[in-house]
Amino acid sequence: MKKFTAVLATSLVASSATLIAVPAAHAGDGDSRGRTETVQEGGKIYASYEHMSSGFRPEDVTLKIHEKNKSEVLASVRLEGTDKCSATSDCYESVFRSEPVTLPAMGSYVIDVVAREGQSNEVVQHSTGYLNYGLNPKLTISSNHPWVSYDNPTIKVSGSLVAEDPNTHEVKPFTGVGIYYRARDTHGEGWVWTNDAGRFTTTEYYNEYSPATTTKFEYMFDEQYESLSLPFRKQELKLKVDTPTGTVTAPYGSEIPIRGKLTRIADDGTEKPVAKEVRIGTGSSTDTIAASGQDGVLATGYTVKQSGQVSVRPTESNWFTAPAPHSFTVARPSRTSKLSNVEGKVDKYRKVTFTGKLGVTEGSYPAGTKAKISIDYRPTGGSWTSTGTFDAAYGASFKASSSKKADSGAEWRLRIVNAGVDSAGVKLGRKYTKVWNDGVSPEGVRKGSTLTAKGGLMQKSGSTWRPYAGQKIRVWFKAKAAGSAWKELGSTKTLSDGTFSKKFTAKQDGTWQMRYTDTVSTHYADYGTEDYVDVR
Repeated sequence: MKKFTAVLATSLVASSATLIAVPAAHAGDGDSRGRTETVQEGGKIYASYEHMSSGFRPEDVTLKIHEKNKSEVLASVRLEGTDKCSATSDCYESVFRSEPVTLPAMGSYVIDVVAREGQSNEVVQHSTGYLNYGLNPKLTISSNHPWVSYDNPTIKVSGSLVAEDPNTHEVKPFTGVGIYYRARDTHGEGWVWTNDAGRFTTTEYYNEYSPATTTKFEYMFDEQYESLSLPFRKQELKLKVDTPTGTVTAPYGSEIPIRGKLTRIADDGTEKPVAKEVRIGTGSSTDTIAASGQDGVLATGYTVKQSGQVSVRPTESNWFTAPAPHSFTVARPSRTSKLSNVEGKVDKYRKVTFTGKLGVTEGSYPAGTKAKISIDYRPTGGSWTSTGTFDAAYGASFKASSSKKADSGAEWRLRIVNAGVDSAGVKLGRKYTKVWNDGVSPEGVRKGSTLTAKGGLMQKSGSTWRPYAGQKIRVWFKAKAAGSAWKELGSTKTLSDGTFSKKFTAKQDGTWQMRYTDTVSTHYADYGTEDYVDVR
């Protein structure tokens, strides 16, 4: 690469061990743009220009310097040393220094490149870089914490930049200038700008997957380079498992309880609970992943499917040192789980409920051992599917309901999910009923007038709906007033054709509804439509 001075437009800033390439701080519009920046030498300030254009030659270039967001040119300088570029060379990537620059005040200015100024084929390249007009800049940085840890995952690096005013030689904050920064490990990098006090702050965030080594922050301004290295401080992680211990005997498919606690030694030396994932198993892809709560308490289970040693160990994290895993041994499990006293019922609202007891045909199990039980459903001519599961404890009775509503006679059963044990299937269902053609009339009556609540009740026999006689229908009312509750106002019975009617006195605006809820064990309940009546 061709070079005129020791400083290129893509700044090469050297430290004792590192050579850093700083990207130019301008928006490019193609590879034909020249690159400009600041050079200091002998107490004077210059602009450097890297020639990147084939449409004109370096001796055609004039650098125009102005304030940000303003067009008035405050300095116009030519390039020195262009005579060293031979007529047969395009001088591509050659770097030239300008004449010394003098500006009215210390600060950061924009550099435009103008080629063949004033001619018909003039070329203007706007905002090719910045000229930082200040002598002997001094960059200092510090962090909000001396290390990165679980307690301190957010690191803020603050800094200041001062320089000597070229006109007054007063040392003061260098405001409004860009500083390039890079944070290793987080891959954070970019430009940060000093405020009116010459100060700046960058923030980087670390997590348990960040490399657990020393992290480095680097800041560069023209030829100034400062870095800050912070170590990762791992905290001691402690695992205490109370149960199970030793050798455990439990039925195949059962879930034995695992109870314990995870704590950490915080930066201040105190022991504190920690929420952390824990791996439970034999070290295979089938291991269970559980987690302790915010209080550090681990309350989970392990499903027994094979014999062997089982370990409980926190998942890897760069925040903590790994504690020794807790181990216990599972004896060869026997298929001894059983369901007894199983009974399934369906109520008038189509809710299916099972009761029963979970136990073993022989052998023992640790206190608190449980199993996951599925409530299965099979429609006529269909296959078994689960409608949901519940946890049941060994040696104890249970009662659980399905989220699925029953129909007129499908088959239901219980199944121990991991043990391959099923209860006998049982048909659960009732006949459907329907309150129909129901309502209250007349509409819009005067207070004190008579209202008639009427309708019909039907029952489904096979695929046919038939009148349902001799059944009690309750009439309910809810007043219009906010906060009103439903109240039963009276009841009537269906006639031989299934119809019913009941007279009431109109008292207030509100909603009416007929309900069939006094069912026999063979029929479902039903609610009629809600009918609003305006009482004038």
